[in-house]
Amino acid sequence: MMKKILFGLFWALALVACKEVFDPPPQALLQVKVKYVDEEATGSPKVSAYGVGMDDTIWIYQEMTSDFRLPMSAETETSFVILLDSIADTLTITHDKELVFESAESGFYNEYKILDVEHTFNRIEDYEVTDSAVTKNWHENIQLYINSLPADAN
Repeated sequence: MMKKILFGLFWALALVACKEVFDPPPQALLQVKVKYVDEEATGSPKVSAYGVGMDDTIWIYQEMTSDFRLPMSAETETSFVILLDSIADTLTITHDKELVFESAESGFYNEYKILDVEHTFNRIEDYEVTDSAVTKNWHENIQLYINSLPADAN
């Protein structure tokens, strides 16, 4: 009986010790900034973003923002459906990835280098890659230039 109690106590301590040592690894996220082509336009669009091929995950849902972050795929291409004021565009990013060792506590994480960007032209007029390195230090990577909504749009 005493042996079972000591054995259970040993495993409980081992689990607690492992839990304290583990830190989740950092995550390299793509940071996107949205700007209007029309310089007189003001405000931020209502943004939603869905990952294509990522179990159709909703990353952002109807947030009024001009700056947002999205995770990159472990594959060589990452695609998102981005709704800007309910008008959908697809953004596809081709990239390289590099596995980076963070520490013994948190392990490895991916960093990415943007090689190419493609998009549809429903609301997105153009883009600029401001920094092709997507790292754990979050900073602007892509700037999307969007058209203003027509005057009769809701």
